[in-house]
Amino acid sequence: MFWVVFVLLLLTVSLAAQAQVPEGWFPFVIGESGSESLANVASYSPRPAGAEGFVTWRDGHFYDGGGRRLRFLGTNVTFASAFPDKDLAPRIAARMAALGINCVRFHHMDMFHRPSGIWDPAFADHQHLDAEQLDRLDWFIYQLKQNGVYADLNLHVSRTLDANDGFENSDKLPDFGKGADNFTARMIELQRNYARDLLTHRNPYTGTTYAEEPCVALIELNNENSLLGFAYGSTLHNLPEPYRGELKQYWNDFLRSKYGDTAGLRNAWDEGTEPLGAEMLRNRDFAAGVADWVLESRNPQADVFEVADDPQAGRVLHARLNQLGVNPWDFQIHQLNLPLQEGKPYTLSFRMKADPERAVHVGARWQVDDWRNIGLDETIRVTPEWQAFTFTFRAHGVRATENRISFNCQNELGDVWLADVSLKPGGVLGLAADQRLEDGTVEFAAPRSTRQARRDWFEFIVELERRYTQGLYQYLKQDLGVRAAVIDTQATYGGLGGVWRESQLDYIDNHAYWQHPFFPGRPWDGANWTIGNTSMTRAHGSDTLTYLAQYRVAGMPYTVSEYNHPAPNDYRAECMPMLAAMAGLQDWDGIFQFDYGSQPSDWSEARIQGFFQMVTDPAAVAFFPVAANLFRRGDVQAAREEVRLGVPRAKVVDWLTDRTGDLPSLWREVGVPQAAAIQHRLALEWTDGSELSGRAVTVPEGEPTASDTGEITWHAEADKGAFLVNTPRTKVALGDFAGTEMRLGRVTLQFGPTSNGWVAFAITSMDDLPLRESRRMLVVAMSRVENQAMEWNERRTSVSDKWGHGPTICEQVPVKLTVLDRELRAWALDGAGQRVGEPCASGATLDLQAPTVWYEVGE
Repeated sequence: MFWVVFVLLLLTVSLAAQAQVPEGWFPFVIGESGSESLANVASYSPRPAGAEGFVTWRDGHFYDGGGRRLRFLGTNVTFASAFPDKDLAPRIAARMAALGINCVRFHHMDMFHRPSGIWDPAFADHQHLDAEQLDRLDWFIYQLKQNGVYADLNLHVSRTLDANDGFENSDKLPDFGKGADNFTARMIELQRNYARDLLTHRNPYTGTTYAEEPCVALIELNNENSLLGFAYGSTLHNLPEPYRGELKQYWNDFLRSKYGDTAGLRNAWDEGTEPLGAEMLRNRDFAAGVADWVLESRNPQADVFEVADDPQAGRVLHARLNQLGVNPWDFQIHQLNLPLQEGKPYTLSFRMKADPERAVHVGARWQVDDWRNIGLDETIRVTPEWQAFTFTFRAHGVRATENRISFNCQNELGDVWLADVSLKPGGVLGLAADQRLEDGTVEFAAPRSTRQARRDWFEFIVELERRYTQGLYQYLKQDLGVRAAVIDTQATYGGLGGVWRESQLDYIDNHAYWQHPFFPGRPWDGANWTIGNTSMTRAHGSDTLTYLAQYRVAGMPYTVSEYNHPAPNDYRAECMPMLAAMAGLQDWDGIFQFDYGSQPSDWSEARIQGFFQMVTDPAAVAFFPVAANLFRRGDVQAAREEVRLGVPRAKVVDWLTDRTGDLPSLWREVGVPQAAAIQHRLALEWTDGSELSGRAVTVPEGEPTASDTGEITWHAEADKGAFLVNTPRTKVALGDFAGTEMRLGRVTLQFGPTSNGWVAFAITSMDDLPLRESRRMLVVAMSRVENQAMEWNERRTSVSDKWGHGPTICEQVPVKLTVLDRELRAWALDGAGQRVGEPCASGATLDLQAPTVWYEVGE
C-alpha cells in the first residue's frame, strides 16, 4: 500500500507543515496512475513483453518478435529493489509501464547477501544463489513481462570475491576485482558459474530459463569494467600477488611468442642508453632542512613538515597530514623550478615509506596551471617498510624552468618519509639489464617506457581482453543458449580500444551523468560532497549528450543504460526531456534513467531520497510521459544526415599507444566538434584504410544551433541556456525563460518569474494527434523541486546529510499558454494524473497557476 501512503500524505498535510512551505511553492507527490490517467502511457507497450518472439537486431537497431522497431525507455533497479515483496511487484511493474518504461536494468544484484542481494546468507562465500531472492526476482520479472516491460540482466557489477571464495589479497585489488577478473583464471571460472546458475535457472512463473526467455532483451557481462581501462596508469603494476604474477606470466608469454628471446626483445625495445649526468635536485640530502622542498596541503599550519633522523635511512624528509583537505591532491611534496629539456631522458630515484600504507602518485609536471604531465606519471604502493624506486622517463611538453617533481600522497591522514631522492639526466631507455624473457622477469611497460614497449603492452592488453570477452560471450551464446543481445561493458571503458572491443559483440552501450556528486574525502561520504548545480542547457558542446553521441558505431544498436542529472541539482527536471530528444535525434535504441530506487523502503516515503532515486522525486518522474512521446512514439525525427568518422581497424593499437585512445579527439581532428551532434547524427565507422576520414562540420559560434530537421534548437551562454523542441505533437522549452514570452511554432508561452529564472516546460499530445487537433494534451511546468527543510550550503552546492523531510515541494511556474488560438480548457492534475475539481483555466489563452506540475488541456 505504499502509494496509498503518498496520497494520504497529500491529503493530510497539517496546517503546521503547510506553514513551512515557502510562498510560491506547493507540496506535490507523484504516485500511481490508473488506466484512466492522462499521464499513463502503458498502452505503448504490447503485452506481454516478448509475446511474438525474441528481440533481434539488424541494420543498427533492435526489433521485437513481430519485426517492429523497438526502442527502450528504461530505468535501473539496484540492490534490494531488484527483489521487491511479492505483493508490491505487480504495482511497481504497472507504475513503470504507466510512465512509459519498457525495460528495466537489473543492477547491483550481486554485491550483497540477502536481503539486499542475491547471495544465500547461509554461505559466507559469493557463489550460492538464495532461493528466496530468486523467487522474488522471478515474480518481479514475470510481472514486468505481463506489463510489456523487458529486462536487462547485469552479471558482474559489484560482487567482490574474497577469502571466503578462496582469493587472498582481493581487498588490495581495484573495487569489485575489476580488471583482475578479466585475466584471473579462477575468477573467470566463477563468472561462468554465476552466469550458468542465473541464466539456466527456470522461472516457475514464466516457465522459461532466463537464457531462453523472450522478455530478457539484454545481458551485460560487466559494468564499467575494462582491463584496458587500467592499462594507462600504474594500477596493473601495483596489483598484489598472486594476481600480478599471473598477469606477468601472460605478458612474458606474449613477448616470447612475438620476439623469441631476450635478444630479440632488446633489439625491438631499446632506444639507447645515456650516462647519468649531474644531480639536478637542490638539498637532496636535506642537509639544509626543508629548504627547496614544498608541502602542499589545505591546512599546513596544522600539519608536520620537517627533517628527521631515521635509524635505517639516515636524514629523511618527514610529512604528516593531520587534517584532511578537500581534494585528492591536498597532500603533496614538491621540488619546483626544474630546468628539464624537451625530449631528454631523466632518471628519478628515491626511497619511501608510509604509515599507514597508501598509494602515492609520483610525477613530473608543470608547476603552473594546468599542471600537465610531462613524462612521468606513476602510482606506487608505499608501505611502512622502506622501499627503493627508480623511474627513467623522457620529458615532453616541458616549460623552460617551471617544472616540478611531485609526490602526491593522496589526501589521507598519516605519515610519509622520503630519503635518497635523486634526479639526473640520462638513464636506460629500453629493456632493463636484469630483465629476461627466458626467466619470465620482463616487467610491464609503463607510460615512460619506449614507444615499442608501450605498443607491445597495448597490443597484449587488447588481445587478452578480447580473449576474455569473446570467451565469456561464446559461453553464453553457445553453451547456455542465450538469445538476448550481449555486451561486455560500457564502450568508454578502454577509450578507442573499448569501442573496438564492444564492436565485436551485439550492441554498444555507455553511461553518463551531468554533474555527478563529487566526494573530496572518503568515497560516497554522505556528509561530504558537492555538485556543480548548473543547468546543462547552458553547456552545449561540453555537455554529456553530445559527448555520448560520438560513441555510436554505424550498423550497431546504441544504448545509454545509465543516465541522470542527480539530485539535488535545481535544474534536474531537464534530464529526461533532453535525453529523450537527443536520443530521438541521434536515432539511439535505448535510454535508461539511473535509478528507480535502491531499497523498497524508498518507495513509501514522499521525499527525495538521495542523488539518483527517481521513484519519489517529481523532478525525475514528471517528464517520463513526455520522454515516452519524444523517443518511443517518435515525436522527434532522426537527423536527416549522418556524419561518420572513419577509423582504421589496423590503427587501434597505435592510437592507444600514441593518442591515449581518446575518441572525441579523433572527431575534432577531422573537423567535427562535439556540438555538431545537435545538427546531425554521428557514427563511428571501422575502415580498412590507414588514415582517419570524415567530413568537417561547422557549428555557429554565439548563435543558436539547430538540428537539420529543424525540430531541436540549442543556444548556450555562460549564464543562460535554451533547449527547444518543436514537433507537431510535442513542444519543449528548457532554460532561462522565466519572465519572458516565446513561441514554439503556433504555441505561445508567457512565463512568470521563478527564483532562479529557469523553467522546464512541455506540452504533448496524448491522443497521438498533432497539437493543432489534439483533444487531450499533457502540460508539464516545473522549476526547482526540494524536500522541506533541506539545508543548502552558502554556495548552494551541497546539503550534506541534511536532506530534509517530505512531502516534496515544487516551485510554482506561472505560464500563459496559447495553442493556435484554440478555445481550450485546463484542469490541474494530482500526482496520480487525475483531474482536481473543475477547470482551472479556459479560453484562447490559458493562465496556468494551479499548485501542480501537471495539467490536462483539452476542449
